[in-house]
Amino acid sequence: MNRTVVIKLGGATIERGRVVEELAGDLHDMPSVFSIIVHGGGSEIGRYLKILGKKFTFVKGLRVTDEDTVEIVEMVLSGKMNKQLVARLQRCGVKALGVSGKDMGLLRAKKNMQDGEDIGFVGEIVEVDTTLFDMCAAYGVVPVVSPISFGDNGETFNVNADHAALDVARAVACDDMVFISDVEGIYRANGEIIRRLTPSLADQLMASGEITGGMIPKVISALDCLEHGVKRARIITWKGPGTLQKELAGDESLFGTLVSSE
Repeated sequence: MNRTVVIKLGGATIERGRVVEELAGDLHDMPSVFSIIVHGGGSEIGRYLKILGKKFTFVKGLRVTDEDTVEIVEMVLSGKMNKQLVARLQRCGVKALGVSGKDMGLLRAKKNMQDGEDIGFVGEIVEVDTTLFDMCAAYGVVPVVSPISFGDNGETFNVNADHAALDVARAVACDDMVFISDVEGIYRANGEIIRRLTPSLADQLMASGEITGGMIPKVISALDCLEHGVKRARIITWKGPGTLQKELAGDESLFGTLVSSE
């Protein structure tokens, strides 16, 4: 393997058409690329909580998670979505291994406090053990990671999938961190997509108000990747078979925004 890519798949993207099957085709056709998939599943979690009569709220985008809720979140993410995603990849010829952050101590977390507020069993990653990834790379296996993680005392933590993907990307110092979502990259206030973004340009555009609102956290996350050894961060939307292959081939994004150093 001569290139490592961490791919974050949102729940809405997983459920959209044949994105997973088309992604599998790309992965199958790139044998020299070691890919790690980290997935979310917010909408499916919400659906099951409503079915089971559990009310929930959010604090700064994080779902407040009590003891009952974390069991449901684990059931949906690690038990349902992870295994369904693995099955779909397997059917397309990709050797995939479904795991959660608990397996082999992959992701260790602590309680994530929000401005001093306890929001339950919501975690932030404090350590990534890359042993499992090394094993998968040696045998051409794609690890598919649910971000459910263990705490020091054995408690279960619900970890935001975006945050978990970033921590994995830093730990393996990957070549590319690819966020596949419904948002087509970073765009200016006038709606223009920015195909290539550097730290200095990002600072300039945020200071001038050309990058605003929900775009700012995405930019900050991408810049954070670069600061921790990741070579490139890409925020893209899926555009059919070949999307990932074509995206990784260029120094400018075809399907979103490429964030790289100067």
